[in-house]
Amino acid sequence: MICKLIPLLIFVAAARLSEAPAITSVANSASNLPSVLPNGSVAPGSIFVVKGSGLGPATLAVAANAFQSTSLSGTSAAITVSGTTVNALLYYTSDKQIAALLPSNTPTGTGTITVTYNGQPSPIAPFGVVSNNLGIFTVDSSGQGAGIVTYADYSLVSPMKAANCGGPNTTCGAANPGDTLILWGTGLGAVSGSDAAGAGLGQNMPNLSLQLWVGGVQAKVIYQGRSGCCIGEDQIVFTVPDNLPTGCAVPLAVAITANSTQISNNVLMPIAKGSRNCTFVDSSLGTPAALDQFAASKGFKLGYTDLNHISNAPDPGFRDTAHVGFAIVTWNAGNPLFAATTLDTLPQGTCLARPSLGGGGSSFVPVSTLDAGSTFTIKGPGGTMTVTANPFDRITLSSTAGNSLVPGDWTISGAGGKDIGPFTANLNVPISPTLTSPASANGLTVSRGIGMTVTWNGNGSTSHVELVLGSPADSATTSSVTCNVAASAGTFTIPSYMLFTLANTNSAIFSLSPGNSGPAASAQFSAPGVDIGVTDTFIGSDALNGFRITN
Repeated sequence: MICKLIPLLIFVAAARLSEAPAITSVANSASNLPSVLPNGSVAPGSIFVVKGSGLGPATLAVAANAFQSTSLSGTSAAITVSGTTVNALLYYTSDKQIAALLPSNTPTGTGTITVTYNGQPSPIAPFGVVSNNLGIFTVDSSGQGAGIVTYADYSLVSPMKAANCGGPNTTCGAANPGDTLILWGTGLGAVSGSDAAGAGLGQNMPNLSLQLWVGGVQAKVIYQGRSGCCIGEDQIVFTVPDNLPTGCAVPLAVAITANSTQISNNVLMPIAKGSRNCTFVDSSLGTPAALDQFAASKGFKLGYTDLNHISNAPDPGFRDTAHVGFAIVTWNAGNPLFAATTLDTLPQGTCLARPSLGGGGSSFVPVSTLDAGSTFTIKGPGGTMTVTANPFDRITLSSTAGNSLVPGDWTISGAGGKDIGPFTANLNVPISPTLTSPASANGLTVSRGIGMTVTWNGNGSTSHVELVLGSPADSATTSSVTCNVAASAGTFTIPSYMLFTLANTNSAIFSLSPGNSGPAASAQFSAPGVDIGVTDTFIGSDALNGFRITN
């Protein structure tokens, strides 16, 4: 059955704790969006996860038949909204996390949830219920990155077409315009009847006001409703538009405007034209086939250099830095067959919304560093300097190399060492654009219903610009929208539907730069002893701080 495609949601088991259960978060099981975000509530009839401690047994317990009972291995969960209490239908339970179905008869509104384990109830935790709020399942169960989108035979849309393509759990390559695909999620809304008895399976919801966007282009939706196989799982069947951008990481989002505007988690999918193998937007990554091969290996040799002009926050101004490092690395970001989608740059003209919970990490982690020497030469329009550094040290560039990382051709070179031979990484640092509107944060209000129009002077750059609009939801969570646009365009409107992912705030942040969240420019380099060598540059800009985002 197709439900086997949906990953068993990530859990962490630990030694049993003696104290009563405690809840730290509640979220849609597919999106995992924090409840403090505008799209962080849960819809009746959807699968959700509760994280915390003492929620269940130390060893994961999975129901023999999902969502058939309100208790499992001593765990139960009760939700109260507007004076009505319902009991969730359990899927699995463990010490740190449980998964359950929110019954379709749950009222909407602000409520609370209590988890009880072996007779001990947790303190109540806030719980928001809205009529509809789709979460899209992702390959790594994080709610970010490659979405679970399938062809009619339930094979996965993927960066490359595998030799065994055909049927569930196989990968059949990038989608093409005109393809009919199935998007998998949970949260379209309630059904009539008993969820546990399978009410609503295969039932279309044609009256639900829903839009599906691929690469900023609205797709034709053919079906939107419950899957035919699995309780709590929803399907959206759609046709891939003709006039959309291509790449290994094209963003996809669903907007529902039935009662209040709710935007799904944004996911990525590979799109190609005339081929089932996607082509990188970021050409420095090489080919998806080579990258997937390296990511699937136990370790490969990666060389990395960069040059950066980044904010010196909290102090004023900027600092120029560099890194040089070589290491044997291993993939650390879900299924390596989707490495191309995880790492590629957004196509120009597209936007991606995502939450930032602090921390983060690389898709690759070093297993061991490689000796490429410790003395390197950095040369560019601002001059030449020789630096000494350990692998991946942050190197501060002196005024000898140009106090600002001026645009033009730069090189980072080294004579090599015990493991790595001589290398030269060539990189063109692009011209920075100049923001013209909005010119100031003073009195600035961005309305979700209108979108945000930005204009700039590209200053002759043939590269791209990165627009980033951020909104702090609380001290730990900031949601953001990032758009990648051709520098020559001079203007772009961040779509209204994207802004509904951002929290109301008087402390919004906006920046326009050649590339800060992603690289402003990148290229490959080669060296004896290296499987892949990548060099890039990150360039920040002054930001507008402290303006309003409102309905």
